Amino acid sequence: MKLALCAALSLLLIGTAAAGQGNVSIGKLRLADAASDACFANCASQNDACKRVCPTTLGAPCQSACDSQAQTCREGCRSSSR
Repeated sequence: MKLALCAALSLLLIGTAAAGQGNVSIGKLRLADAASDACFANCASQNDACKRVCPTTLGAPCQSACDSQAQTCREGCRSSSR
């Protein structure tokens, strides 16, 4: 059991060290994560603003349209983060 645990830990450490040798630095990953998070937050903010202006009489269709726009926005965030 101890041998298996040591082997797994060794492989994990070797994999982590190898990952650090890649072309993408951790700083760039953090920057990409921050930009992606900001994009998703912007989509949520736009969705909230859209729903606030929906009239009561057309509430359901208007909110559905807002949700559709938010989904398109989130898809754009996902595609730009790749």
